Amino acid sequence: AVVSTQSTGIAEGDTVIVRRESTLEPLVIKRDAQYQLTAGLFRHNDIIGKPFGCKMYSHNRKCNITLLAPTPELWTLALPHRTQILYASDISLVCLMLELAPGSVVVESGTGSGSLTHALSRAVGSTGHVHTHEFHKERCETARAEFTSHGLQDMVTCYHRNVCQDGFAVTDCADAVFLDLPCPWEAIPHTLRAFSPDGGRICSFSPCIEQVQKACAALAQHGFEEIQTFEGIERQYQLSRKRIWEPFVGNQRHKKYRSDQRTGDKATNGWLNAYVKGGPKKDGVGHTGYLTFATLPARELLRSRDQNEGSRDTEQKSRDTEGDVMEGDVME
Repeated sequence: AVVSTQSTGIAEGDTVIVRRESTLEPLVIKRDAQYQLTAGLFRHNDIIGKPFGCKMYSHNRKCNITLLAPTPELWTLALPHRTQILYASDISLVCLMLELAPGSVVVESGTGSGSLTHALSRAVGSTGHVHTHEFHKERCETARAEFTSHGLQDMVTCYHRNVCQDGFAVTDCADAVFLDLPCPWEAIPHTLRAFSPDGGRICSFSPCIEQVQKACAALAQHGFEEIQTFEGIERQYQLSRKRIWEPFVGNQRHKKYRSDQRTGDKATNGWLNAYVKGGPKKDGVGHTGYLTFATLPARELLRSRDQNEGSRDTEQKSRDTEGDVMEGDVME
């Protein structure tokens, strides 16, 4: 399972994240199968029974791999991309701002590659549930097969459905709703029926600011409050070693040279010192999208508020009518 590791070791049918050098790759363990690399091969029978996190050498001992447990974080980095996905910085903010906890019920639209769905399933736990919707039939079937192979079939239900036209497959149960759609403002009216009577939190992911503007207008129109939009820009730093020339000074003048232990270079008037420096990467993930969050109050509160607004409108209309009548009498 992706949401938890097995203490008994790797078994047949498990999904393992293989790390070799700086790459990650998912691997489903099958008896009598082989994992082939240019420098050597690894037999699946030798992998079965090994603990997660161990290092394994090829049959000719010319290369090695590390067998990692398939956590949602690693699955996000190793999964086969069928669509654009959310990464750790956005996923962590979504889980926090949606106030997810064990037992929560989440409705998602836009399953895509399933990156966020795996993280949501771990956040709600075995007592919660994730209802995810995908309008593309092939992507929906592929996602279902992945969820089943990862042991998430009891926590995740995947529906083939166009929520913008047909609404969500569930009603009166959601504590949180997540939308990753080209036109989220078309699905926002349907979320009112998906939420539980106690209301909840909603998040909409959009790559363009024009989508955010329309989504915010739709949220305000349908009674959502506390509307906020965030843009998370990730900036990674990398460390490197730099060798700096330092001349002899003071009581160090008696030293004629010092050999560098790594390269054997000799300095006649000083020595080479290695320093560690850090700086931001020139390439990396920049803008991913905008995350818009809002709160839907409980239905009783919305109903009483609508009644109060309706009574105020009625009173205002009656006052306006009385004023028109009095003005007509004065003119006569």
